[in-house]
Amino acid sequence: MRPDPSDIAARRLRSVSNRRGFNSQPLKPKSNKKFGLVVMGLAFLGSLVLLAQNYEQIGQYMNRPITKVRMDNQWQHVSEAEVGSLITNFMGAGFFNFDVAGVKSTLEAHAWVEEASIKRLWPDMLSLQLTEHVAIARWGEGELLNQHGEIFVPVDIGEMNALPILSGPINSQIKVMEQYQLMSQLLYSSGLKLNGLTLSMRGSWELTLNESIQVAVGRIEVVERFQRFIDFYEGQLVSQTAKISSVDLRYDNGIAIRNSSDELAEVAIR
Repeated sequence: MRPDPSDIAARRLRSVSNRRGFNSQPLKPKSNKKFGLVVMGLAFLGSLVLLAQNYEQIGQYMNRPITKVRMDNQWQHVSEAEVGSLITNFMGAGFFNFDVAGVKSTLEAHAWVEEASIKRLWPDMLSLQLTEHVAIARWGEGELLNQHGEIFVPVDIGEMNALPILSGPINSQIKVMEQYQLMSQLLYSSGLKLNGLTLSMRGSWELTLNESIQVAVGRIEVVERFQRFIDFYEGQLVSQTAKISSVDLRYDNGIAIRNSSDELAEVAIR
C-alpha cells in the first residue's frame, strides 16, 4: 500500500515545527549589570564628597583624646597614684598620635617596674600591664637583685631586710647568686640558713649562717670544704653547735671553730 501523500506532508510539517521549537529561545531582558555599576559608582562618589565636606568632624570623632586608664593586673610595689603621676603629661592626646613609646619608657624608669605593656583601646582608653621585679636578695648597700640576677635600686628597701645579703665585685652578681643557690641546697638537711654570702676581690668566699655564724671558705675546693663543715655540724649536739660563732674551712684536712666564749678549737677530719 502506498503511503498517503497527505500523511507524509503532515509528518514533515510536525518535524519542522519541532526543530524550530527546540532551537528557539525566549527573549531575555537586557542585563542590568551596567546599571548596577553606575549606581555603585555614584554612591562611592557621593561618599567621597560627604567625607571631604565633613573631614574635620570625622577626624575628631575617630581621633578622640585618651582620657581613661585600665589597669590589667595588680601590683605590690607600684601604686596607682604613682602610675597616674607618671603618665599624666601624656593623657589627653588623640588616639592615633598618643605617645605609647613615651609612656612605656616612663613607666619602666620606675625602680620596681621590670617591663610595661601599653595598649590603646578605641575610642579613648589606655590599657596598662606592669611586670614588677621580684627581689630575691639584697646586693651590697642599698641595692636589690631580681630573679634574673639584675640589680635594681628602689628608693626604700627597708621592707627587704629579711632577704639575704649578697655582695661581690662589679658584674659578679650572677656568679654570687648561683653560688648562693647551690650552698642553700647543700644546707637543706642541716637546718642552717644562709643569710649572707660575699665574694672578695681575690675570689674568696665568706658566709653568714643563722645570722650569727661567720664561715670563711676560701678560694679553692669551695663545695668540698663546705660539705665537710655540714657533715661535721650535723654530727654535733645542739648544745655544742649553739656555741659556734665562726668557722674557718681553709684547711686541707680539718676546720677551725671559734665558740661564742672566744675559745678556739681545731678539728682534724680525714
